[in-house]
Amino acid sequence: MKRSIALFGVFAGAVLTVTGCSSTPSATTPASTSATSSPAAPAAKSDAVAWSGAFCEGVTPTMEGLVEVLKTAFQETPDPVAQKTAMINYATKAGTAMTDTAKKLETLGAPTPEAEALHQELIKFFNDNGTTLTKMKTDLATIDPSAPDFLDQVGKLGEGADQGKLQDQIKKLTDDPTLKEAFTKAPQCVDMTEKMKALGTDVLGK
Repeated sequence: MKRSIALFGVFAGAVLTVTGCSSTPSATTPASTSATSSPAAPAAKSDAVAWSGAFCEGVTPTMEGLVEVLKTAFQETPDPVAQKTAMINYATKAGTAMTDTAKKLETLGAPTPEAEALHQELIKFFNDNGTTLTKMKTDLATIDPSAPDFLDQVGKLGEGADQGKLQDQIKKLTDDPTLKEAFTKAPQCVDMTEKMKALGTDVLGK
């Protein structure tokens, strides 16, 4: 679970990096230039905006669930029952969202021919973490919140979550002008950005 909470930082950083730099598309759009100059561009099964929207649809429930976990983790008076409930809800919602997103991305196909490798990496990431979170939900159900070592037991869960790999993938995404711009256009990503601003304010109590 410690790794899952760390994963929140990675997702939050990704949101700020990808969508925080610009709320409007730049005047020069590399996407249209490459589409007209490169004969390989039509090989992509989806456009960058649709692909980015699917990505954001998978990330949003995960971040929302983790915010609820963080709220219970930082209560002045610890409430293990509430913590366990929030963790199970998070693992359920995030596990489903990640698994579904992997399927959506696979169906859509790579947003551009150049992004094929990143596309495959993200499908694997969402699949692997969806499996990890589904198992975490099952494991959490067996832990007694009244046990003296409740938090220690919870801390051992989610060992399969690899936020470091996601950081590498996000860097590749932000280095691609076409994908970076697509994130500012996809409605799901705009919605995700607004939700995370609101959730961040709520968590910080501002």
